[in-house]
Amino acid sequence: MGTQSLPSLPPAADQPILAELVAAGLVSHEMIGDPARLGSEAEALRALCAEVGGPVWRLEAFHYAFRARPEDLGGTLAATPAAGWTEAIETALRNALGGEPGAEVVWISAADLPEAALPEAPLLFLRAEAEAMAAGLAAAGPGTQAVIHARFAVEAARLAAGAEPGSALARRLAVIETRQEEILEMLVERAEEGSTVGRLAATLAAALPAVVERLDAQGAALASLAAETGGLAGRVAALAAAPAASDAAGEAAAFRRDLGLALAEFLARLEQATAGAPPQAPALAPRLG
Repeated sequence: MGTQSLPSLPPAADQPILAELVAAGLVSHEMIGDPARLGSEAEALRALCAEVGGPVWRLEAFHYAFRARPEDLGGTLAATPAAGWTEAIETALRNALGGEPGAEVVWISAADLPEAALPEAPLLFLRAEAEAMAAGLAAAGPGTQAVIHARFAVEAARLAAGAEPGSALARRLAVIETRQEEILEMLVERAEEGSTVGRLAATLAAALPAVVERLDAQGAALASLAAETGGLAGRVAALAAAPAASDAAGEAAAFRRDLGLALAEFLARLEQATAGAPPQAPALAPRLG
């Protein structure tokens, strides 16, 4: 079987996850792959799930556990003695993943570990999960694959089994539930605030048309005031131009007045000058008038 090339692994006592899976009766074999030669873990899992029909428990990268069944290896495992199942599965996987017959890329070993000292309750949870998975695979039909994160499943079983009244986990769960209730109350309050805001928005929406009408009326009044202001500006401009026109009229009147006075003075002097003149001089006055 090439077990001399098996990569070094921690002792069984240092693999509590695998020991607990064995104690729960969920696995009978483990598979270890060579990452340097396999390359893709997805490809290794695909090949393993193709040969093993039940759930595969992933312990860590390239380290898996499963329960061998007679219907595995396409049903040929049923014709193989139980003592040869490990070698038959290893040979099939090496041929599928090695690229050449018998290439040592994976190693299969029986998970012959001592029964774990795990309490009965976590084992029951693990068995229930495995039964549910098996039932799902049976309902889905051939070709369905299932890979379970073993560490997560075991920890979940431990937590579920450890939530006894008065335990630290129970107290922690109670704190979480209390916080959840507080969050729910806060969400309800925010929902009520949201409804209040909605009502306020509806009231504002109803009042908005009246506000728009008032704004339109104020706009019309401002336009009228602007027109009146424009007319007043015209009148102010006319009044500003009026003094200039009156000054021109006053100057014309003063000119006429001064001209009349100058003409009268000229006539008066002319009459004085002609007072001692020959008799024909008076005949000149009517012509000047």
